Formats: sequence, C-alpha cells, structure tokens
Amino acid sequence: MKRKPSPGGVREPVQVYLDRPDRALLESVAARTALPRSEVLRVALRRMAAELPDAERPGASLGALVGALDQARDVPRDLAARHDAYLYAPATPVGGHVHEAAPPRKPKGKRARAK
Repeated sequence: MKRKPSPGGVREPVQVYLDRPDRALLESVAARTALPRSEVLRVALRRMAAELPDAERPGASLGALVGALDQARDVPRDLAARHDAYLYAPATPVGGHVHEAAPPRKPKGKRARAK
C-alpha cells in the first residue's frame, strides 16, 4: 500500500513509546505484512481515522446507530414509540440483576460545618 509522498517529500518525525505487548504486536504485524514498522503505524492511523465518525457534521454518527439493536435480545418491539416510558421507568430486574440509576450527586462546594 504505497502512497504518494507529500509535497516536497518532507516527513515529520514522531516518537512513540510502546509497552512490551504493543511493541511485540508491532513487530509481528510488520513481519507478517513485510512492511516497515513506520508504514504499519501509518496504515493503522489512516484506518482508524477512516472509521471515526465525521465530527464536523451534526448527526454524522447516526448511521452507526441505525440497526444497532436489531440483533440484541429482549429489546421491546415498541421501544421507538415508547422510549420515554423505558428510559424513565422504575428499575426492573434484567438478567437477574436490578439496574438502578445512580443516586444523585451532591453539589460540590463548601461543606456545611457540623455544629
């Protein structure tokens, strides 16, 4: 996967610190693909950037949500129509566990002095 060099052919050096497992993974991928480590990192960076939603356009990530629950078990058939009822309903057991909302947080600030 070759790419045209940038204008003037100037590249900017970047130093990356990897822990041992990531370094071993980089070495393994480089060996399996016969690419230099630097090219492996460039390809990974480009792929990751291509997978990110376009944050500049409002609603651009909506496509990633469409159909997200199609394969999920126990999704109510009327979820779209009654979403508020499900969001704000009292906690119910799900899979043997009760899912409850976290208690409201106390506002940060000065504590009242004990008298």
